Amino acid sequence: MAVSPSPSSSSSSLSSNCTFVQPELPDECWESILKHINNPHDHESLSLVSKQFLSFINRIHTHLTISEGVLPLLPALLRRFTSLTSIKLNRKFTGDIDALLSQIASFDLPSLRSLDISKQSTFPSHGLRQFSQKFPSLKSFNCSHTRPDLFLIAKCFPNLEEIDVSFTSEFEDTDLHVKALALTSGFKKLRKVDLSRTYFFEDSSLFTFCQNCVYLEAIAVDECSASKIAIANAIRERPELRSLEFRLTGDDMTSELIDTLVSLKFLTFLDLSDALISDEALCAIAEGGPTLRELYLHNCKGYGFGGISCLLRKCNNLQCLDLQETVFLNDQCVIELSLLLGNLKVVKLSMNEKLTDLSLFAIMRNCSWITEIRMDNTGVGKLHVDCLVVNSHLKFLHLALNSGLDDEIVTMIASVSPNLEMIDLTNSCGRISKGAIEVLWRCCKIQCMDLHGIGLDLPQFQFRVNFEVPTLFVLNLSMCRISDEEISLLSKSCYNLKELNLDCCDITNNGVKQVVKNCKQLRRISLMCCPKVTCDVVAWMVFARPSLRKIVPPNVDSSDIDRQRDFFLRRGCFVLRSEDVDYECWGEDLDFLESHW
Repeated sequence: MAVSPSPSSSSSSLSSNCTFVQPELPDECWESILKHINNPHDHESLSLVSKQFLSFINRIHTHLTISEGVLPLLPALLRRFTSLTSIKLNRKFTGDIDALLSQIASFDLPSLRSLDISKQSTFPSHGLRQFSQKFPSLKSFNCSHTRPDLFLIAKCFPNLEEIDVSFTSEFEDTDLHVKALALTSGFKKLRKVDLSRTYFFEDSSLFTFCQNCVYLEAIAVDECSASKIAIANAIRERPELRSLEFRLTGDDMTSELIDTLVSLKFLTFLDLSDALISDEALCAIAEGGPTLRELYLHNCKGYGFGGISCLLRKCNNLQCLDLQETVFLNDQCVIELSLLLGNLKVVKLSMNEKLTDLSLFAIMRNCSWITEIRMDNTGVGKLHVDCLVVNSHLKFLHLALNSGLDDEIVTMIASVSPNLEMIDLTNSCGRISKGAIEVLWRCCKIQCMDLHGIGLDLPQFQFRVNFEVPTLFVLNLSMCRISDEEISLLSKSCYNLKELNLDCCDITNNGVKQVVKNCKQLRRISLMCCPKVTCDVVAWMVFARPSLRKIVPPNVDSSDIDRQRDFFLRRGCFVLRSEDVDYECWGEDLDFLESHW
């Protein structure tokens, strides 16, 4: 964002670059502008521009994830960010949840509408009672993978519109009937509910639940204990449903279920993944005139090209299609289907080994609005056909586990996808090196690259003059064949990196130091299992680059690191322990630091 110099400033003040004013706009305009900044990490630097900008940033920050490390900072965070709309507990939170919820309830957060305590080992009954006294108007509550007290939840939050109780039956529980009764009688304002893997519904209780929830718009009933006929009858009570997730896990679609789907005239989201469904069933759904925007048929069996083409001809406004693990799918099928999908934005075709470059380029050519393509573990790269059409809308491309990929095909993809923002080439093969550099060179908006397990071609860096990639923020080079010299050159070109993964790389302390010196906005770096990197470089990194917020050290069990972790945290940097490194998202626990610093 540009900051204009004050026209009234003296020449001396201008030369010292100290006096700035921002254009005079209403506060609402500035807040709207800041909300449209894609990367929330940039809010930190913007908050330093002026007190007014700091105030704007404080108001537009609406989400907070809490881990144990945040507890000393929590009061300051809750006083600063008074516009929070959602709070989530980190799934590895092991502190006192009751005390935490009671503490949150002592602060004034008038906009808070969502609470997520999923995957916690205990259910905080006492804390929720106190929390509800301050926030009785909570709209969304997630308690999946816990042992919830549904009567208590209904009593505490009578105005809930969304609730997730999925995977709650994996815990031993003798009060299944009580849970069903609580859901059927206590949540009259629900609009969205996830009942996946919940086994406490009998046929009659599910029917009563759908009958009572007159505002229900979205329901997920994957592997629910009710029978298929009961599910069909219950769903029929809510003909205004807009979203239905109903995985049958290999079971056949009954005529009752098909008739129910045909009756849902307002359905925009349908997930039938893992089902056994016939061409006749898909054609019947098509005749019902669906208004589908998203369709998920992942790993469905029993149907063929005739059934899916019949349905897609009727779904003129489909924007997301999932046909992963579809047995019959080949290039010719995808080419013909792509002609029916003029409004498609997202397509998922992973784990279809018969698909090649022909399918990829047919989608890019015929689906002009496509923004995301997932073709992991397919045959892309095996045919080496030319693509003569440029697709300017494609932003996200997932091509992991494609053994046929090489530099030539990756370079071609880069040449016809000028606005690509993310590409995943994870574990594709060992034949990609300079192709990755061509992506950086040709795709001027690239922000994220996953190059796990490939190599980089140093001469390509040396050949390029003034090679800069200022837009690249996230880079995964884990298990790559890369040296200190190469990582130094790369970090000079990609100097705005915020996240860098160098796990299992053959670099040394010198290479790490070059990265830290060149990348002045670096926030997260992972060095796990780098045998030539020593743990003493961690302290140097924390002091040399104040922007760092998270480090995975080369040896997470180092006693030296253990002694210094609290000190590093006080400087705003979280250094992982061994129990932290298996996070599904290794940045999940850092949201509190992103907020605070």
